[in-house]
Amino acid sequence: MNDDWTELYRPNNLSEVLGNPKAVKDLRDWAIAWESGNPTEKAVVLMGPPGIGKTSTALALAKEFNWGVVEMNASDSRNADAIKNIAIRGAISDTFTDSGEFLSAKDGRRKLIILDEADNIFGREDHGGIPAMAELIRSTKQPVILIVNDFYELGRRSSIIKTGTKQIKFTKLQSATVRTILKRIATDQGVEVDENVVYAIADRSNGDVRAAIRDIQAVAQGMDHVRMEDIKGLGDRLSKHSMYDLMGEILQGTSGANARSTMMDADEDIDYVMKWLDENIPLVYKDPEELSRAYAHMSRADLFLSRVSKRQYYGFWSYAAEHMTYGVCTSKSTVKRGYVQYNFPKMLLRLSRSKEARGVKASVALKLGSECHSSMKQVVEDILPYFRELYQKDKDFQLAISAKLSLELEEVAYLLDGKIDSPAVKHVMQEIEGMRRNPYEEETARIDTSKPKKGRKKTKEEPDEKRLEEPKVKREVPKEEPKEEKKEAPKSEEPKGTQTTLF
Repeated sequence: MNDDWTELYRPNNLSEVLGNPKAVKDLRDWAIAWESGNPTEKAVVLMGPPGIGKTSTALALAKEFNWGVVEMNASDSRNADAIKNIAIRGAISDTFTDSGEFLSAKDGRRKLIILDEADNIFGREDHGGIPAMAELIRSTKQPVILIVNDFYELGRRSSIIKTGTKQIKFTKLQSATVRTILKRIATDQGVEVDENVVYAIADRSNGDVRAAIRDIQAVAQGMDHVRMEDIKGLGDRLSKHSMYDLMGEILQGTSGANARSTMMDADEDIDYVMKWLDENIPLVYKDPEELSRAYAHMSRADLFLSRVSKRQYYGFWSYAAEHMTYGVCTSKSTVKRGYVQYNFPKMLLRLSRSKEARGVKASVALKLGSECHSSMKQVVEDILPYFRELYQKDKDFQLAISAKLSLELEEVAYLLDGKIDSPAVKHVMQEIEGMRRNPYEEETARIDTSKPKKGRKKTKEEPDEKRLEEPKVKREVPKEEPKEEKKEAPKSEEPKGTQTTLF
């Protein structure tokens, strides 16, 4: 059987979901509220690290309640148009189940709208995705599930997502739960797997059941009996340590050699490891002398890393690694015992959470630069700070420049230092839309009325046409005048004729 076992063994209902019992119960209660027709929250957010069964639980919910599914994941474009065309339209219209059964929204039949990895909506390809997602939550007539890894980032970008949804937290599965899942799969496949193999795969999965299932599929597929020596092909994944293991070996361990070996097994970029150490050394080393020695080694490591970039000689990496492992590990005077909650580097968190804001800032700077004939760097350094201050305080300037630069919703929110769904931002966007619509209507009306004239040349011809028409009217009224003109014409011509005969 060549199918992906992670798809083959997805649970068919919520009772088959192992682990996170409270989260499963809360999700079922939310679905029951939808079935009764009075949900407190129209949307729910499933949050937690990847690989722990959030998407599988959402699909199991749909199967248990016989709901249709409209799913958008990271491989799909999640910009404003895509969400409106797929998710919002799916939330208010009829559909069919996978078995072909017709589901009528009018008769109360439900469809589950799933937006997977909803916190990873960035860049130009996902432009306008967050406002469309907020609109989906406000206007949906069907249950909506947002699946995220970092809910803080998503909630920071839109208040309606934070306040208008029910949040359910999923945690990593215990090793015993992962072992139970692996044994069931092996039994169903008719493969005998040694107990120590199951323990090894489950322990190294670090709660990621998806990775554990793929590991056992890799070693068990096509075999009748899996022994410990059969998992040597998974050496890289099985021996890989996390950053938390590495921090423990360096900051609380006693052997510099073990710390160096763990760093090699972790297989992380050396700059990344330095940021982790910089964040967590003060959590363990409280003695000022220990801190001084540890950061002296960190300084030397940073010096070698800078030489790598300048000289393009990567042999200096080994020197930097020695200072970061042996040096920092031996800087402590006493062994540090007890549990320590190591922190993810705050600088990386800030960069990750400001990614969209930096993109919007660049977009505003680009528009200003094209208008001012300046580079983006000059706009950011010399123009944007004052422009932003003026934009927030002068309402007339605010509306005029927004229409002139064709500012989008995210750009207006950035300049006003507010969220995209805040009342101030919405008011400005409504005013801008009104300004854009009215001049267009006046322009189209002017063009329609000027069509028969066909430009300036024929406007000059109009007085000539009137002058030509006026003598015609005078000639038509007196009928006898043409006879008099005929008599006068030869009289005026006779003298001319006599003159020609004389010559």
